[in-house]
Amino acid sequence: MKRGIGLRYALAGFWHAVRTERNMRIHVAAAAGAVALGVYGRLDRDEWLWVALSIAFVWSAECVNTAIERLVDLTCGTERSPLAKAAKDVAAAAVVAAAVFALVVAAAVLAPAAYDRWSSPA
Repeated sequence: MKRGIGLRYALAGFWHAVRTERNMRIHVAAAAGAVALGVYGRLDRDEWLWVALSIAFVWSAECVNTAIERLVDLTCGTERSPLAKAAKDVAAAAVVAAAVFALVVAAAVLAPAAYDRWSSPA
């Protein structure tokens, strides 16, 4: 495979998730908000690493969730299957777990940094 082709496919997959999944658009908007809050709060390097990890974790989980949903739909079609439902539910639970982690990071890192910046005199 030529260099760069894999990255192009990965970006196409990410863009597909953004275009087709409302929750992915919410995650992208939340990430933009987190970055803006981090800039405002003047995060240090370690704090940025936690924020970046949170964003990557949530986006990765949402992409995997989307892929699992597509595969289940492809293999099961409109047929109802308890196993298909379980696969989709577990994939969605992974996204929720990642999002909860991101909220914990926001509470532990972003909120105090932004509050300190807002409450301290220039």
